[in-house]
Amino acid sequence: MSPHLAVFQISADAEELYRRILRSGPTTLAPIAAELGWSLILATEALESLIGNRLVRETVDGLILVEHPRPALERLLGDEEARLDTRRRELADARAAIARFTAEHRAAGDSRGSTDSKPVWEIVSSQMAVVLVEHTLRSTTGLIRNSVLSLKVGPGLDEDGVRKRPGALAGGREQRAIYSMEALEDPAGRRSVRALADAGEQQRVSANPPSEFTIFGGDVVLAMAEWGSVESDHVVIRSPMLITAFTTMFDYAWDLAQPVPGARRDIAQDRELLVLLASGVKDEAIARYLGWGLRTVRRRVARLMDDLGAETRFQLGVAAQRRGLLETGGTQLSG
Repeated sequence: MSPHLAVFQISADAEELYRRILRSGPTTLAPIAAELGWSLILATEALESLIGNRLVRETVDGLILVEHPRPALERLLGDEEARLDTRRRELADARAAIARFTAEHRAAGDSRGSTDSKPVWEIVSSQMAVVLVEHTLRSTTGLIRNSVLSLKVGPGLDEDGVRKRPGALAGGREQRAIYSMEALEDPAGRRSVRALADAGEQQRVSANPPSEFTIFGGDVVLAMAEWGSVESDHVVIRSPMLITAFTTMFDYAWDLAQPVPGARRDIAQDRELLVLLASGVKDEAIARYLGWGLRTVRRRVARLMDDLGAETRFQLGVAAQRRGLLETGGTQLSG
């Protein structure tokens, strides 16, 4: 029988000794070694491995006591899984660095007088794009702009990616997304969009979003290599000029897009928030009064400013007053 504990760096001899100890109960090492036909030196080495992994312990008078195997082995398994997660993150970072190293190499070639034209993006596979999304979320800051043609195909739309996106929003990362009307026809897609809206994503819908791409702050664009396609490879763009062009295009499309149909908005809460702001109440006090988190208050203020076209809180108060939003029964907000 192949050893089951080899994954924990426990030898086959140590595993065999462990099995004997489990079956025999409290005992000393000598009789077990004799039963196995081992030398005392071999048995001692195996025992030290078990003690080091906290599967058994030895009293001062040489009595071997075994820990309950379930929690003991679950602990070892948890330690290995934690190491594996760390290793995966390290490998993801290393994979994401490939594009940067390649760009630096080409830049060095240019400085040496290379005549090769330098591409302004790096092509990556769909599989690598998923890794890049996770890495770029961690390594960048600022507003995330997401133009979505499909809710079935694309980086970050795997089960793990969908689960992590609300977490990034909960951590205070502001996100805007333009969804295609066609994408929202899928019931599962609508549920996903609703979950992101509940987490704080600002959303609009368009009949013709520009293409499929994500802009991470002012640092990186991850886009489909074939414009308007959701099944091609991806390109990673780090050129400041192109990032600015993508950002300008997204913001223009955002201004033309419409609120997501059926998006849940608590108008009474929005009005209550506006009244408190107009009364000069601080964000912290508003959060305590409404039972919200401070980030929720600031996120909803930012959304109201966007809805009413205000660039400052003073302008927000003026716009709310003009539209009667500070009075009971006032006009409802769009979106």
